Amino acid sequence: MIAAQYHRSLTRRLSEQYLLYGLSGLFLFTVTAIYFSIQGTLLNSLAITAGIPLGLLLFGSFALRRTSRWHENIERQLTRFANGTNHSVAELRPLPTTDPLAAGWNQLLTRVQEHSAWNGVDRRLSEAIHTQQAKRWELVFQNLTEGIAVCDSEGRIIQLNRAFATLLNRADSKTLVGLDIVELLCEQADESSLIRIHELTNNHVSQVVEIHRSSDLAQGDLAQGDHAQGDHAQGDHAQGDHAQGVHRLNRIVLSGESVNPAESIWTLRDITQQKLAEKAREQFVFTATHELRTPLANIRAYSETLASAGDIPVEQQQSFYNIINNEATRLARFVDELLNISQMEAGAITIDKHEVQLERMLDELLDSQRPSANEKKQTFDIAIAPKLPKLMADKDKLIAALTNLVSNAIKYTPEGGKIAVRVDSDATRLLFMIEDSGIGISPEDMSKLGSKFFRSSDQRVQSVVGTGLGLALSQEVARLHGGHLSIRSQLNQGSCFTLELPLR
Repeated sequence: MIAAQYHRSLTRRLSEQYLLYGLSGLFLFTVTAIYFSIQGTLLNSLAITAGIPLGLLLFGSFALRRTSRWHENIERQLTRFANGTNHSVAELRPLPTTDPLAAGWNQLLTRVQEHSAWNGVDRRLSEAIHTQQAKRWELVFQNLTEGIAVCDSEGRIIQLNRAFATLLNRADSKTLVGLDIVELLCEQADESSLIRIHELTNNHVSQVVEIHRSSDLAQGDLAQGDHAQGDHAQGDHAQGDHAQGVHRLNRIVLSGESVNPAESIWTLRDITQQKLAEKAREQFVFTATHELRTPLANIRAYSETLASAGDIPVEQQQSFYNIINNEATRLARFVDELLNISQMEAGAITIDKHEVQLERMLDELLDSQRPSANEKKQTFDIAIAPKLPKLMADKDKLIAALTNLVSNAIKYTPEGGKIAVRVDSDATRLLFMIEDSGIGISPEDMSKLGSKFFRSSDQRVQSVVGTGLGLALSQEVARLHGGHLSIRSQLNQGSCFTLELPLR
């Protein structure tokens, strides 16, 4: 009976109790009044007649108060929560009672608090993941090799990475935040690039331009000084164009609901080496054309002479045949260099090692180079140690490497100079040393030796036909055999190239 009444609603329970006590009080008042009226003592017993129903009503009010006390507690907590007095679900309190309504409130409160706790954990986890992702993207942004800067509508830098500051010759990227990007770029650029920089800001579409660094800044810039050394390989014209450094500048106008349409992203990339490579290829095409044209012209001229003239003395015919053979050999060697360099760039060059008869190989090598030395009246000294050890190597590639070294010594040594070829060994290595009394190499050019297509800007070097490939190939051959090529030189006094190969 008691359990069943708890399943009725609070309004029904209060109404029933209020009506029960009210009717009971009215009934008792009526019965008492009638009784005392019959007795004739109604006026004398008025206090008792009225007191009985009033007491019953007071008791009923107490009972109603007791019935609704938990509802009032719940209502009070919810009101404070709705008004913002309670700032979180954790401040809602359970009710210490066995009343089903209080028990239901406690269960509801427990589930709400559990849900709130899980929401808190989820929020903290989401914030931690977001923070970790933000740190990862910041790390990526700062370690990009391409300079990136984000600017506001006024062209002031909001954010940039270290690469952008480095390209502007600034050590700390934080000091550039808030500065005008156009002014910073103009400080670094030469006069011809200023107009292109300002044109970027006047356009509302993405645009890419190339800017050149000021030569005044480049003279004091060690890093760009390295670019200038590499530029020597391309001659004076290339040096005037790119020695100071070339940057590719791009401005991207941002668009979208989440950004200010006037904001922009600026990217800056150093393309100096790319420009130098383009100049190197142009120089190589010119040199290769000359290298091919000269021997082909000689072969054609002497072949036509032999074919058209029938009264040429035998000795002269033999001389013509030797010239044709030498020019053909020169062409074959040049083509081999091109193929080897192509394989080097593709990472496909390999070696096929076999036992090499060093004495015979050296005789062939020196016999092929001696005529060139004799033509320039150079002293050609040879010192080969007796009983050279056995060497496992790729004979063709080794001959190509040594031929380049000896040929360079002859080409860059003036008439009447001295060429010395020494071959020696110890317990672990074999040494090929080619020493000359030629023009030597400057310290500035020394660091660039071995770079593909590199040739010094020294006029004495430029006057000699060459491709800038031979030394690069020699270094690669040494590396593939597990050895190395060392260079010792002094300008105007001569050079010594040492090719060292391991015996095992």
